[in-house]
Amino acid sequence: MSQNDHGYYIKDSIIGGQAAGKGFFSNRDLTSGEPIVTIQRPLMASLESERLKDTCANCYIWTEGSSIGSRLYVKKGITVQMCAGCKRFRYCSKACQKEAWNRGHKHECKNLKPVADRELPKAVLGCMEILVRRKHGLIDDQMWQLLRHLDSHIDDFKANGNFGGIELMARGTSQFSATQDTFNEDFVAQMYARILSNSMTLVTPSFEPLGILIDALLCHLNHSCNPNTYIVMDGPQTQLRALRDIKKDEELFISYIDPTMPLTRRQSELQQRWFFECKCSKCQLGLSSQEDEWAIKPDTLTTHYRKLADEEIKRNQDDYTGAPTDEQRAAALQAKVFHLYEEVQQQPDPAEAIRTIEVAIAFCTKSNLWLAHRQPLPALRDDLIVNMLAVGNYEGAWFECAKRHRHVILKLYPEIHHPIRVVQTWQMAMLAQYLASAGTEVALGADMALIAAMLINTINVTSKMSHGSESAFAKSVQQKFSEVESELLGKFGSKDAMNAAIQRQVKLLSEMGK
Repeated sequence: MSQNDHGYYIKDSIIGGQAAGKGFFSNRDLTSGEPIVTIQRPLMASLESERLKDTCANCYIWTEGSSIGSRLYVKKGITVQMCAGCKRFRYCSKACQKEAWNRGHKHECKNLKPVADRELPKAVLGCMEILVRRKHGLIDDQMWQLLRHLDSHIDDFKANGNFGGIELMARGTSQFSATQDTFNEDFVAQMYARILSNSMTLVTPSFEPLGILIDALLCHLNHSCNPNTYIVMDGPQTQLRALRDIKKDEELFISYIDPTMPLTRRQSELQQRWFFECKCSKCQLGLSSQEDEWAIKPDTLTTHYRKLADEEIKRNQDDYTGAPTDEQRAAALQAKVFHLYEEVQQQPDPAEAIRTIEVAIAFCTKSNLWLAHRQPLPALRDDLIVNMLAVGNYEGAWFECAKRHRHVILKLYPEIHHPIRVVQTWQMAMLAQYLASAGTEVALGADMALIAAMLINTINVTSKMSHGSESAFAKSVQQKFSEVESELLGKFGSKDAMNAAIQRQVKLLSEMGK
């Protein structure tokens, strides 16, 4: 199939007045929500160590889940069984095991068996898979050349002092994959570095991270902090979809990072991981974009928070020069909150994580600096919801969802079919339905069954745009919508009566988010 049979073509890219290698460009006008590229499965995907235990290594079905009812696209009763040979990968069915076997596992299984008791990093396992499959002719020349065209950033890794670790990992990768007769260690080091600097996140349809993936085509997409496309997965199927209407010959961008983060945070992450300074349309706005908006002017900070900021600046004096300015004080307080946020990411105990999150949220709120949509406050709230669900504090999680629904989602994700907006609303709908089934009265006059129905109705429309009408996610939403609608019609007798009752709950839902 030629490139013109797709929704894109490839040519030289110019971003912010500078050459940015090759880029994807639309070969026609695209409509918001339209699929552009569909890959049946990425060239390589490698699961996180903890996901190897509960996720199919072929279709990436995550059998455990993370929150109430949010993963209805996974059929009940699905489990994964360990490969008897390598004792590392697990599969949900004989069909999945056979497919993985024929795709290349039959060649790597015997190599992995001697190291069954060793934990191998996902990048090592992914690199092994690529080398073994190429050695045995399971990656064709065209795909191989596309893969090798991805920049390995070897010089950048040498400059930042990480190349020694890459060489060490590459040596083990070469040995464990038994491909020394095909690829020398320098080549393996380059391939390993290529994976580190080009991999995307392997996710479920509801965007829980599972590991990493490499696709030789999609990994050539350029980055923007103001992307016009996004990638969504349905098992191994990986799809590029339009986030908004796109004109013919417009370049297609994804975001390599969370684009809702402040400018300095975005630039730092892009420089450290992908070795470039972003010149996208949002970054060219500097500190005047929404992501860098404070609730108050830094020069109106209270004496207490000015003192705290000065202490932070003194503690990290290498990062600052001269006498503290009001902007530096705001930056120091932001750095402190991000430090707390990073602590939460490393905290395995949900109860402890909740305590740290509540301290961080209180700091943001009492300082008066943070708007509800300014990071990392929204990210902290997301983590608070997940951890509250983990400890069974469903009512507390509901009120945090209501706050997010009122103050954050519309601001950070204005497109109705933005996949994060859709997934977060779905999570909220499933929680509302659970509270309804438990008979929990969260607020006077609140009918949680009706609120759940209202949210599910919205997602039933938007999920077809965000994920595609044939995706497992959209189908599970459709099924849930049919069930809820049938139940409520039986209760109210007509759609008009049901819709009138739902509308009475809209205002109440907004009030719960104050």
